[in-house]
Amino acid sequence: MAVNKPPGMPVHPTGAYTSGTLANGVAYHYAQQGLSTKVRLVHRLDKDTSGLVLVAKEPYTLERLIRQRAEGRLRREYLAIVVGRLPQPAGTITYPIGLIEGWGVRRGHDPQGKAAHTEYRVVRQGKDWSLVRVTLGTGRTHQIRVHMEAIGHPLVGDPMYGREAEGFSRQALHAWRLEFTHPRTGKGVRLRVPLPDDMLQLLKQENLMLM
Repeated sequence: MAVNKPPGMPVHPTGAYTSGTLANGVAYHYAQQGLSTKVRLVHRLDKDTSGLVLVAKEPYTLERLIRQRAEGRLRREYLAIVVGRLPQPAGTITYPIGLIEGWGVRRGHDPQGKAAHTEYRVVRQGKDWSLVRVTLGTGRTHQIRVHMEAIGHPLVGDPMYGREAEGFSRQALHAWRLEFTHPRTGKGVRLRVPLPDDMLQLLKQENLMLM
């Protein structure tokens, strides 16, 4: 099962968020369907990142999908609006990522950190911002946000790795596409969801609208 998570919704309960999470919603859906299965998330998104989250109903399905993710066969593609105009139409970022001491959950480029692989391709460029497609080769915490900031093009609105934009107080990042092999049927699955309204408004503001 795939869920199109809205921005501002935590994926799972924490000390600060005990209700209103994606996991709570999935559990409610299961209960309405008469299912007693656990909520098994294949991957996660930051609270203020919108888009597709994959959920497995069975342990077998979860194991197979996590294996695909580890082997790079579960393709996750994002749309991001970043600050500035990128000098190259496409690129690969491989800076290792680690926690920055004394900065809480903030990550950064750390030579001793975990390996991370991000690929990007410019879709459109405006005067001040660019729309890029980003594909993850690894799944480190805050990976896209850290890597785009590291090359001098932080996400628009990112309060941790860039700065907030007027009228837009989250990172402009949307998980818009998933590709994987169905664990039961062996058939390829492609899922895609549209951009949320707040990011569409940003694109309109910068004349970056998709055709």
